[in-house]
Amino acid sequence: MASNSVPWHLSLLGSPTLSGGGGQLRLDGKPAALLTFLAAEGPQPRRTCAALLWPDAPPATARNSLVQLLRRLHQAAGRVLVSGQQILALAPDLTTDLQGPVAPGESLLLADLDSEISPAFSDWLSAQRAEREAAQAQASREVTEQLTAQGDPAAALALAAARVTRDPLDEDAHQQLMRLHHRSGDRAAALQAYQRLRAIFALELGLEPSAETARLARLIDTEPAPSAEQPALPLSFLRPPQLVAREDAWAQMEAGWAAGVGVALVGPSGSGKSRLALDFIRAHPDHHLLLLQGRPGDQDVAYATHARTYRQTLAAFPDLAATLPVWVRQELTRIIPELGDAPPPLTSAEDKLRFYDAKYEVLRRVADRGPVVLLSDDLHFMDDASIEAGAYVYSKFWGDSRAALRSMFCYREGALSPATAALSRQMYDSGAVRPVQVQPLADEDTLAFLAQVGLPAVPGLAREVQRFAAGNPQLTLELVKYLHEAQDFSLDGVRRAAGQTLPALLTGRLERLSPEALEAAQAAAVLRSDFSLEQVADMLGWPILRLLNSWEELERAQVVRGESFAHDLVYNAVLSTTSVSSWQRLHRQAAGLLSQSGGTPARVARHWQEGAEPGQAAPWWVEAAHQAEATLHPAEANECYARASAAYDAAGDARASLYRGSVAP
Repeated sequence: MASNSVPWHLSLLGSPTLSGGGGQLRLDGKPAALLTFLAAEGPQPRRTCAALLWPDAPPATARNSLVQLLRRLHQAAGRVLVSGQQILALAPDLTTDLQGPVAPGESLLLADLDSEISPAFSDWLSAQRAEREAAQAQASREVTEQLTAQGDPAAALALAAARVTRDPLDEDAHQQLMRLHHRSGDRAAALQAYQRLRAIFALELGLEPSAETARLARLIDTEPAPSAEQPALPLSFLRPPQLVAREDAWAQMEAGWAAGVGVALVGPSGSGKSRLALDFIRAHPDHHLLLLQGRPGDQDVAYATHARTYRQTLAAFPDLAATLPVWVRQELTRIIPELGDAPPPLTSAEDKLRFYDAKYEVLRRVADRGPVVLLSDDLHFMDDASIEAGAYVYSKFWGDSRAALRSMFCYREGALSPATAALSRQMYDSGAVRPVQVQPLADEDTLAFLAQVGLPAVPGLAREVQRFAAGNPQLTLELVKYLHEAQDFSLDGVRRAAGQTLPALLTGRLERLSPEALEAAQAAAVLRSDFSLEQVADMLGWPILRLLNSWEELERAQVVRGESFAHDLVYNAVLSTTSVSSWQRLHRQAAGLLSQSGGTPARVARHWQEGAEPGQAAPWWVEAAHQAEATLHPAEANECYARASAAYDAAGDARASLYRGSVAP
């Protein structure tokens, strides 16, 4: 091959070939193996490459063989393909088809490799192929769901069927195909897909499909198939394309931004505070966004919100942790233990300020990298300790219109804790933070809102919607979703819908979920703060794939978005559907899970308490009190001691007297 032109490309999926310089070179054996290993793993020590290809040879012999292989490879290509001395890497201008995401239906890695390289390489190649096959399956699943959401069921079915054909033993693929047939209104085809799966498993494995798949088949057999004509929920119902009647609030936000002060959006639940803040930040694209969210349960634990916040910050800037001064890392280990060994407990106001200064130093270094805006959403869920520390840190940036860090806050009106409400008043009175009241929509605004999401222009419809929602955008959307699902936009239909309460509308949506999806939502709601899909699966004792199926259903029903609830109104509705017995059982399961996986004492204690196990809760409340004392929060420590005493008393344990009236220093 000639060596005088670019680009050069290495194709490793299917038949391995090298293209460039006006020609093409077929690769095989150890040259193909070496190039594939470096393409997949990146730069590698020379000794690692030699040992992989010649594992049975003495090290010196293996290194010499590698030198000879590279010489022959470069001579055949007419150029250097692998550079480096002790560390080998592909030449910088050499592209490969392993770059980028795995694509559905891609060819097998080194499909035509017809010679035995070494047992070590065979094991590595098998693992790589399995990893790419799993990624292909996931990519195919995601594309199929996207096609379904976009209203193209025929294409989704075709892709799901191809996935089953590609791997007949992939039970998840069969489940997806069954669901798609059922959603399209063809129950018979869905059940036929299940019978084909049973036949394949019996023939190939001598097994029956899992209980989960059998349960899905029973649900399909007993539940009516959805109408094929049922229209998909329009995207505008999820996120209206434009804000309505927010000009005054926007002007106040711009004024606060220009002055370099904090801006707080205040309004009732569902008033659109988060949407307004995010749209405002998008209008300032020169600023990097760090979204910091309070979550239900944060108030149980001092610095719970900041622990999550600073983990997110370090994750957003991966090289930041390694460059922090030693004293900053040490202070941060108080809330992020994985950073190292924590210093002694806080014992003075000076200790606390040093801790807060470490938090400031992190954000200062973030701001030095470029303008950043920190949006603290759902402030009313955040713990008081995090808010106190945040006020100290943010105040160092407030009042300077040239500062590279801006801060915004969103919280529900009347929902702040007494300590946070008092601190907020101080910030407002000093002018460091400007509150912006998010007002309800007027009648004409609601009319414009309904037109924007595409509701039919039925006379009187806007008036009935306004009567129900009182200008609240989230309540308006919930009613619109209900009307769309019912496909009844008549004035009488709207009046009947508007005559219901919001909990009734949301409960109706939850009642249409499968029992497993509802149980998954209830488990996540009980975990409250910082739940992950892995935690929910472990808590329920389910395989993660089983949970993912239910989670997809929850996302389609707009109950969750990723690993959080779509809205706290939905979260509250999920809680309301949970019976007392289920509530207590789930809390006991959560307590057991978190006590074994490093959960904070206050959260573990609360779960045991809610699970009607006061004897189990009491020692965790004591531990939570000790933890609060170590961070100089005596009020929280005293509250935990009181809870410990009450829990011991409820359990008939004489240790109740030990903590009755305990006072933290």
